[in-house]
Amino acid sequence: MKKLILLAVALAVLVGGYVIYINYRSVPTDVPQSGRSMDIESYVRSRISDLSPTKEQLGGTFYVTEIESHGGAGTVQYEDGHNAYTADFTYRITREGQPIVDSFVIRSN
Repeated sequence: MKKLILLAVALAVLVGGYVIYINYRSVPTDVPQSGRSMDIESYVRSRISDLSPTKEQLGGTFYVTEIESHGGAGTVQYEDGHNAYTADFTYRITREGQPIVDSFVIRSN
């Protein structure tokens, strides 16, 4: 009888541990994270030329003049010395802390 009780307790501990492991392991990576806004802002600043669907004109280079982000969405203003743009973007932060821009749309004037 004691062996059966010990087996039941051991099984309960194993099942409980597995449930806890699954719940804490499976943190969704596609949920927007707002606590890392400086990371996403640095990412957008350094990759603005790649993110923009419009390319620089007359040999200019894009640079960010203003950026705001919070909760998985942001707005960036940037220019190349000839043309200025405002774009809206959405993003997420991976489990490893890497920012990913999911959409980048220039506002129409």
